[in-house]
Amino acid sequence: MHLAELTSVINTPTANTVPRWMRGCFQRRSISFANGQTDTDTRVFWLQSNLLTIDLRLPVTAQQEKEGDDIQKKADYEGWYAHADWDGKQLQWRGGATYQLHNRWPEPAILQRIGNCMMEFAPSGIYVEDWRLLSDQPGPLIGLELISETDLSSGTTSPRKGALIICGRHAGLVIDRPHPISDSGGLLKQRLTNLQIDESERSNLLDFETSVALGSLSEGFTVQHSLHKYRLQHPLLSLTGFELDAKSGYLRQRTEDNGKAVERLFRIDCCEMEFPFTPCTPSSEDSLEWFQREAPTLTRYTRVLYQN
Repeated sequence: MHLAELTSVINTPTANTVPRWMRGCFQRRSISFANGQTDTDTRVFWLQSNLLTIDLRLPVTAQQEKEGDDIQKKADYEGWYAHADWDGKQLQWRGGATYQLHNRWPEPAILQRIGNCMMEFAPSGIYVEDWRLLSDQPGPLIGLELISETDLSSGTTSPRKGALIICGRHAGLVIDRPHPISDSGGLLKQRLTNLQIDESERSNLLDFETSVALGSLSEGFTVQHSLHKYRLQHPLLSLTGFELDAKSGYLRQRTEDNGKAVERLFRIDCCEMEFPFTPCTPSSEDSLEWFQREAPTLTRYTRVLYQN
């Protein structure tokens, strides 16, 4: 069954949620550091469902093309998913799976959204990030967490981590490495360039999926940004083969992974077919009156940023 056909019968959990203004697909416009420097070029995407976060960080497209399969360069890319924990003031992340072998962003996030702009402040004051909402029309908001995978030829079931988040016209996918990695410490770059590891271990270290795609729930999504160049302009994943396990409330999907027939089990984080992705946020009547009064100068050059 197509995923779109199941949305009407999926019950969405309501407890322990992040605020609705925090959900959607955001692209980072800039990060500014305490030393006065700012980065506006790194491609960074943040997809947020109810309690799942997907994050992808890449160099500019031309640089990724030039770097090709350079292992040392690819070792600096970032992609992960995690569980979001909102305490009313700060957002923290735990669990999930990450391409890097260490936590590059250990601080929680202090967040405030105005319009389509969400500002993220590091409590230490070392950086501030400016994020922009990409989806501006109502559409599906679906969050699924991969729990396990069964090899249908052998019947063997193994734990497998990952996440799928659909935010209107945007979707993100994370699939963890097929084999657990040994916990021997060190950075990803150190492990990948260690001459003592064999090729199968190096291949497993690189075999981590994080991709962001554009499309629709009905027609499917095409990868636009990914840790791996070979994924670009290919389908993000099949949206067919799903069925709802009435007993557990989980979703099962029968699909193929590199030519191998598998069944994947997903925990449902959220499912809304008409989530109101809006670039606007509430404001007081007094402030709206001020805005209208001063509009001739306030709106002289205004435009919507990062709507695509």
